Amino acid sequence: MAQISKAQMAKLFLRMAGSYSAGIDLRSAFDRESQHGSPSLRRNLKKVVADLHQGRALADSFQSLDGYFPPLTVSVVRAGERGGRLEDSFRRLGEHYDNLVKFRNRFLLSIAWPIFELIMAVVVVGLLILILGWIFESNGMEPIDWFGMGLSNGQNFFLYVFLVLVVASGFGTLIFGTFKGWFGTLPMRIARRLPLIGKTIESLALSRFAWTMSIAENAGMSAVETVQLACQATQNYYYTRLEEPIATRIGNGNEFYPTFLETGAFPTDFLMYVSNGEASGQLAESMDRVSKVLIDSAENNLKMISVIGFVVCLLFVAVLIGFTVITLYQTLYIDKLQEFSL
Repeated sequence: MAQISKAQMAKLFLRMAGSYSAGIDLRSAFDRESQHGSPSLRRNLKKVVADLHQGRALADSFQSLDGYFPPLTVSVVRAGERGGRLEDSFRRLGEHYDNLVKFRNRFLLSIAWPIFELIMAVVVVGLLILILGWIFESNGMEPIDWFGMGLSNGQNFFLYVFLVLVVASGFGTLIFGTFKGWFGTLPMRIARRLPLIGKTIESLALSRFAWTMSIAENAGMSAVETVQLACQATQNYYYTRLEEPIATRIGNGNEFYPTFLETGAFPTDFLMYVSNGEASGQLAESMDRVSKVLIDSAENNLKMISVIGFVVCLLFVAVLIGFTVITLYQTLYIDKLQEFSL
C-alpha cells in the first residue's frame, strides 16, 4: 500500500490537534477528516473510524493499515496515547511534516534553475548534432565527425543519446542505491569529505535524527525505542545501519553520548548537544535546538550549492558551445583550406 504523503500528514495532524484541543472526540474528528482528501486517505481514515468505534487504540489502528502511516507517526501517537498527551503528539507531528514539506519545496526551488539549464544544454547539443548533420548532407558535404569514429549523422546522434542515457541512469542508480544501502557506507564516507555536498547530506540526516529524539523524549518513549526511531528517521543507510548496535548498548544501560561517540559516525558539535542535554536533564530541548541549527545549516549550504550549480551549468554550456564552434571551424574552414592547398 502506498504511504500517505508528508503534505497530507501535515494538514491532517495540524487539524487533528486543533479539533482535539477544542474538545472534539477522536471518532468524530476522524469521521470529519474521512470526508475529505484523496480516495486513499478517505478510505484509510474510514477504517480508523471503524476501529475507534470498536474501542481499538488509535496507534494500533494506524499500524494495521499496512504501512500507510510511517513508523514514526505510529510510535509518536502510541506514546501520546500512553502518556495522555495525544494533542501534543498531533501538533508535533503536524509541525514536523509541515516543516519537511516546506524544506523540500525550498530545496527543489533552489536546484530547479541549474537542472533546467543542464537539461536545455544537453537538448541543444543533441539538436545541433542532428540539424547540422542534415544541413551538411543536404549540401552534399560530409557530416561532422563529432566522436572521431567515422559515424554517419544518424549514428552520431544516437550515440550521443545513448551516452546521455547511460550517464543519467548511472547517476540515478547511484542516488537510489545509496539511499537503499546497495553500496554500503562508501558513498556517505566519500560524500562527507566533500565541502558542501557531504555536509548538507549529513546535516539533513542528523536534523531528522535529532528532531525524532526530541519528540520521542517528550512523548515519554523508552530510550531504546527513541534511538531506533531516530536512526530510521535519517533515511540514510550510514545511520540506519547503526540502529541495532546503538539500541543494544542503550538497552544495556549505556547513556546516549558515549554510545553515539563510540560509533564514530556523529560529528563533535552534534555530540556536544547530546552531552549537554543529558547532563542538564533537557535532552529533548537540546535535540530540538540542534535540529533547527542543522536545518539552517543545510538551507545555507543548499543556497551555495544552487549558486555553484548555476555557474557550473553555465560553464558546461559555454564548453559545449565552444566545442561546437571549434568543430565547425575545423570542418568548414581548416579542412577545406587544407583540401584547397593540396
